Amino acid sequence: MMKKVAMVAAAAAMVLPLGLGAIAPVNTGVTTVYAATKKAAKKTTLTLLSSKTLKKTAYHAKRQAALNKALFAADKATVTISKKGVLTPKTTVYATKKIVVKTRATKTTKAKTLTCVYVKSANGKVKGWIALDQLTKGKAVATKKTTKKTNAKKTTKKAATKKALTKKTAKKDTVAATAAAKVAKKTTKKTTKKATKTYQLVSAKKLKKTAYHYTTKRPAYFTGKFAADRSVVTLSKKGVLPAKKTVYATKAITVKQGKKTVKYLYVTTKKAKGFVLASALTAGKF
Repeated sequence: MMKKVAMVAAAAAMVLPLGLGAIAPVNTGVTTVYAATKKAAKKTTLTLLSSKTLKKTAYHAKRQAALNKALFAADKATVTISKKGVLTPKTTVYATKKIVVKTRATKTTKAKTLTCVYVKSANGKVKGWIALDQLTKGKAVATKKTTKKTNAKKTTKKAATKKALTKKTAKKDTVAATAAAKVAKKTTKKTTKKATKTYQLVSAKKLKKTAYHYTTKRPAYFTGKFAADRSVVTLSKKGVLPAKKTVYATKAITVKQGKKTVKYLYVTTKKAKGFVLASALTAGKF
């Protein structure tokens, strides 16, 4: 049964995919685990034990470390990790999510519990999942340059600054036009958005197959799409369940809708399957 996923604390973020933005130190063997996995296969699937959003906190790498991307399964507590690059000690990143995963035991090694966090640089160019024990809390310390600046260099810098300001001013109209286009696009898709909504994911777990029925209005059922790097789920209405039928629930999720916490059950019948409001169902066969 999937472990309860912790509620996102700061912003809508599987409270996480890692989002990491507290945090128990990760076993130092995490880097070795990833490296060994990469030699055997490009992707490693781990068991997801928990996920949580964090208050935005600055970190930098102790040394050059692997930066990974993660894909979270929509219907089971697993996450697939693959290397996407490296994080250097000179880069300051900010953690906003955390996940705890468990590696698989092998003939020579025991299963290990690892803590990873989702980090992102201020400019957004560096982002991904990284083992927490590869990081040190705080911003990276810039290396001081001892070379003296000449007047010529200062003049060149001023000229470059003026050029950048001129270019920035010239782009204002373009930015405004782009913003207006986005607003128009949102208006056009307003009808579609009514049938599809994204919610903060509070928890998800598997259930023992249990029978349910409904005696009044046929409830709507939805498809669920879980984000790979945030604790959110998008529910899209697919239809309504057939009349006077017994359905079987195998999974449950809890989401935040405004200030309320709402539970959905994943049910199946011969002709339909999807997430249904738990409050619309009654335990037992029809």
